[in-house]
Amino acid sequence: MLRSMTGYGRGEVLVNERKVVTEVRSYNHRYLDVSVRISRNFFPLEKDIKKLVAAYAPRGKVEVSIQFESLQESGVNLQVNPTASKHIYGLLQQIQKDIDVPGDVNLETLLPFKDIIFKEAEEDVDEESFWVAMKPSLEQALQAMHQMQIAEGEEISRDMMQRLEDLEAKTGNIETLVPESLALRKQALQERVQALCAGVDVDEARILQEIAILADKSDITEELVRAKSHLKQFMQWLTGQEPVGRKLEFLIQEINREINTMGSKVSDSDIALLVVEIKNEMEKIREQVQNVM
Repeated sequence: MLRSMTGYGRGEVLVNERKVVTEVRSYNHRYLDVSVRISRNFFPLEKDIKKLVAAYAPRGKVEVSIQFESLQESGVNLQVNPTASKHIYGLLQQIQKDIDVPGDVNLETLLPFKDIIFKEAEEDVDEESFWVAMKPSLEQALQAMHQMQIAEGEEISRDMMQRLEDLEAKTGNIETLVPESLALRKQALQERVQALCAGVDVDEARILQEIAILADKSDITEELVRAKSHLKQFMQWLTGQEPVGRKLEFLIQEINREINTMGSKVSDSDIALLVVEIKNEMEKIREQVQNVM
């Protein structure tokens, strides 16, 4: 099942008279990259959080935010950080002295540094029991994100399948044009050789052999067979159940290689136009694949 790498989920549970709110956001990324925002008291849980995220998202940039909302009126429990306050106060006084800034360093001057001079009161936390209690909120958020990714993945899959069917039709059109294109190529070569060799004694058999070799270099049958095989494989992987983003990226590279070779070998204007249209569609598919797992 194709899944988008873009998703959002939210979950919440009650733990010790506090509401634990977890939000998960995921974006495009070549590999799995998980970042966690959580109170420093719970930093040791980061490893467990990332492990659980990896079970839901094998690929993408995932941001996890875990916040705590107290249900009591006295929920804010701040303390002054005296060490940081004195250090900042001393630095400001030194700066004022060094560059001769007028005015006084006072409490109002320190307020912009409130995030440093105030800190939440430390609390004793049983990490293991807290992880068991808050884990459901993370699972809720990840499941919601997962469902959103599936829904978007289905839309992407439908879009790509339509484009792939169109590409199959275009490669089929090229296939029907190849015999006539080769025949015209041979005829053009023969006419050119005859014009160049007018009045000159030449070995007709050798000339025909060389013309056949030159015309064969314009034959794109092998490239067509490989491109059609890759398109078929692409469709099969698209409807599978496993994450296939990287596999699809590989197939796109291979299909583009075959299409580029066709474009360099043919001189038929109709085939060349179809090749350009296929390359345009492949670019749109490539952009879609970059957003799936």
